[in-house]
Amino acid sequence: MNTRQGAWHIAKHELSRDWIGIVFTALFCVYLSLITIGVYNDEDGAKALPWILDTVFIVTFPSLGFVMNRTTMKFWKDDTFTGKLAEWRTLPIPLTQLVIGRLMQLVIVLTVVLTLFFTFQYILVDRLHDQISIGAYLLFALFWYFYALSMAVTYVYWEIGHTGKVYALFCYISVVVFALICLVIGLAKASVVLGLLNEVKEGHWWYTAAAFLVCVITLFSGFRIIKKRLKHRHYINKKISISS
Repeated sequence: MNTRQGAWHIAKHELSRDWIGIVFTALFCVYLSLITIGVYNDEDGAKALPWILDTVFIVTFPSLGFVMNRTTMKFWKDDTFTGKLAEWRTLPIPLTQLVIGRLMQLVIVLTVVLTLFFTFQYILVDRLHDQISIGAYLLFALFWYFYALSMAVTYVYWEIGHTGKVYALFCYISVVVFALICLVIGLAKASVVLGLLNEVKEGHWWYTAAAFLVCVITLFSGFRIIKKRLKHRHYINKKISISS
């Protein structure tokens, strides 16, 4: 089994185990799409509460690549990700396949849920399908997809590269920091989401091109950094030697 086949086998195994969690994550994503419709359609609401959209896009999107299941909910108490990795490392699975398989899982889940999100929004939001072409909206959606994927790679680094408590602290601190940033932007009566929407509407495609470039760099560098981290991290109560 080559690297690609091995990585896909791992990703497929995890996706099949987490299908219920993927369904719940997808439903939550649809819910987010629905609750933000009013902000788009209400011009006064969009001007008064831009931080609602910014918070959903900037804070929430990166976490949508992580399915809602019992393993995720117990990572603080039971350190489930470390235990799973320790078990996998007793098997003849190259580390490269483990990392690529995890990233493949992330890409697939994020692609599914954000496709649902943006599809629902374009269909249901009058301001979008009446005033913005499909091409411009696709650039808008792809920008946020590339942003979410780039940020999610850093979450994977902390998820499988550190203990459950460290990962949880990173998540909590990240949410607070980005939420405060969104609040400050909102108090300034500005909006990253609506501002970008206007930019792509005017044909400024380079925002999405830049996001794509950052995403590619993040994926490749993230793979190398995560792999290096897993070679040297502690599993359970002892440090084990890991081959690449």
